[in-house]
Amino acid sequence: MENLYPFHDRQSPKGDEVFFDHVAWMVPDMAAASAAMERLGFKLTPYSVHGNRDPQTGERIPQGTANRLAMLETAYIELLCEAGDVEAPVVDDLRSRLKRYMGVHLLAFSHADADTSYKRIEADGFRLQPMVHLRRDVEAADGSEDEVKFSVIRAAFDEIPEGRIQVLTHHTPDLMWQDRYLARDNGLVGMVDAVICVDDPAASAERMATFLAKDAKMVDDDEALVVTDRGGLRFVTRARLGAIAPGVEPPSLPYTAAIGFRSGDIEKTQSFFMEAGVMLIDTGSALMIMPEDALGTALLIYK
Repeated sequence: MENLYPFHDRQSPKGDEVFFDHVAWMVPDMAAASAAMERLGFKLTPYSVHGNRDPQTGERIPQGTANRLAMLETAYIELLCEAGDVEAPVVDDLRSRLKRYMGVHLLAFSHADADTSYKRIEADGFRLQPMVHLRRDVEAADGSEDEVKFSVIRAAFDEIPEGRIQVLTHHTPDLMWQDRYLARDNGLVGMVDAVICVDDPAASAERMATFLAKDAKMVDDDEALVVTDRGGLRFVTRARLGAIAPGVEPPSLPYTAAIGFRSGDIEKTQSFFMEAGVMLIDTGSALMIMPEDALGTALLIYK
């Protein structure tokens, strides 16, 4: 499936480009989730708490969530958990999604200009939360203390049923994609797409295409695509999911059933997982790691 989507080895989009930037597994226990991802060959960044700068005082205000990231040569994946005693809508949303299932709930896309994106998305009729300018402490490659900065547009939590949908602008990409944090052992070099099981693929794809200012493409009644300028989304029915990811059963709908990846060396990837004792299922077009081995959402490694 990866050949369906444009590919750029740039981390940041230009002009009107929209990239499939990252996904987030929402997890109740960061330590256990970290161990599971490390077993899959991902090298995780240090635990980091999110904060938002007060526009008047500049003080960084905790947002109630924290993360660890697994960086790829293009895109990245995130583990997201609750942090501290903060009561906020973003924390309530995380808790409610975890009640449905542990796994990928957040789909994030990047654009060069968050202000322009915000105005366009709002004009297209979506209810949005106020833009947040998130900050995280990070150690730079030279060992100095620094701060990752990004502006995030979130749809109202009840606006888009397919997940927590975000568009963001990275202001410090060099601090994000540090070479020392790139996955090496498992051979995975990029994220390709997300497979989302829904009742009505056409309706879901049209909604997301409008949000991202891209086109929806119907494959048939059981599948629709949204193709971005790097990567994309596949919306499928339960029947089609059975063909794409055999044995994966949605706990409820909508359900982000699988995340697709590119391997730089499929033989290296296959050998790594076999040696790690992780079961791989050959679906024909991909090697699949089942949700029970991948924190609730399957991994598809396209051949």
